[in-house]
Amino acid sequence: MKIHTWLTSGLAARDNSKNPADYLVWFPANLDTLTDGPLVGESESVPFYLTPKTSALRGAGEGIVLLGVPLGELKGNWRFDNLGASANRKSTESIDEIASIVGDNFAYQGDGAAVVQLRGEFPIEQVQVVAGQNRPDTKRAIELLRDVPSDFNGERQFHTMPELFPDEA
Repeated sequence: MKIHTWLTSGLAARDNSKNPADYLVWFPANLDTLTDGPLVGESESVPFYLTPKTSALRGAGEGIVLLGVPLGELKGNWRFDNLGASANRKSTESIDEIASIVGDNFAYQGDGAAVVQLRGEFPIEQVQVVAGQNRPDTKRAIELLRDVPSDFNGERQFHTMPELFPDEA
């Protein structure tokens, strides 16, 4: 899978698709607690961030990896929330409504943030892309996930965050 990222927001998608089903959503996981079991959030949902550069990674500590999956391939019940000002905050449970909520310029905003809350657990077998903060973190994630089978066509990709989310020039 070819991945395209928008530098300002950190939005990532398969190719350069503007179809929300192709947007990659990211679960930030701590390498010290990452296992081959399902991903679990702090409540009854698993948070996947649409723009980790502007939301999930702010103030993140060492040893965090991003586990990515295309939004259209999330299985189970989920809700999308844009994280704008409370007056502009909107939610949906339909991929078809996401484009109208985030607007045409979302990929180019440096302050846009959104989260997809998946109810329950998420099977780690469905994680298609992994991004470590640096090469050692990425190598450690490869070791941890080496024997985890994939539940999708193709192979799991491993990157560093600077490769996927470079700073603007």
